[in-house]
Amino acid sequence: ADDRPPADAPAAPPANAAGTTLDAGDALCVPASAGSLRARLQGAIEAEIDWGEGAEQCLGGVRPQGDGIRLLYKGEVPGSGRLLVVLGITPLRPGESARNVPVNLTVVREGAGEFFATRGQDKCALDTVSQVALEGEPRRYRLEGRGYCTQPARAVGGDGAVLLSRFDVVAIVPEAP
Repeated sequence: ADDRPPADAPAAPPANAAGTTLDAGDALCVPASAGSLRARLQGAIEAEIDWGEGAEQCLGGVRPQGDGIRLLYKGEVPGSGRLLVVLGITPLRPGESARNVPVNLTVVREGAGEFFATRGQDKCALDTVSQVALEGEPRRYRLEGRGYCTQPARAVGGDGAVLLSRFDVVAIVPEAP
């Protein structure tokens, strides 16, 4: 199970955990008090992303399948518009730290109907990921990780690909309700 549609599926808006269809910019991104994404995109989207302080940050959470953590980041990329970057990290639970953890990647060019997704869990990984309980908020964790992709996320229902050759993430992740 992963966070991308099947290869033969038409490009469709993402759905929330209840299965309700969302626009890419809708409530899929619950605001978080802290977080960042620093990454290099190559291919159909060429960019150095540095979404840190002042950028819109999304609260991480347990993947809808319950088998890992999903991180969401939104931001503007000059020449490419608004992007939504989704990282599905499995197997990892809120509060766990690990090394060499598989990651699924989805990149959405908001408003353009363009989706790019990795095919399988063998294309991207987090070298290291640590989670520390937030002081005063025992059911929330600060996640920090560093990762890479060895193969690109391919266009869903179209042509092109995007390689996320390296990335650093910080996110706030709550325990499952």
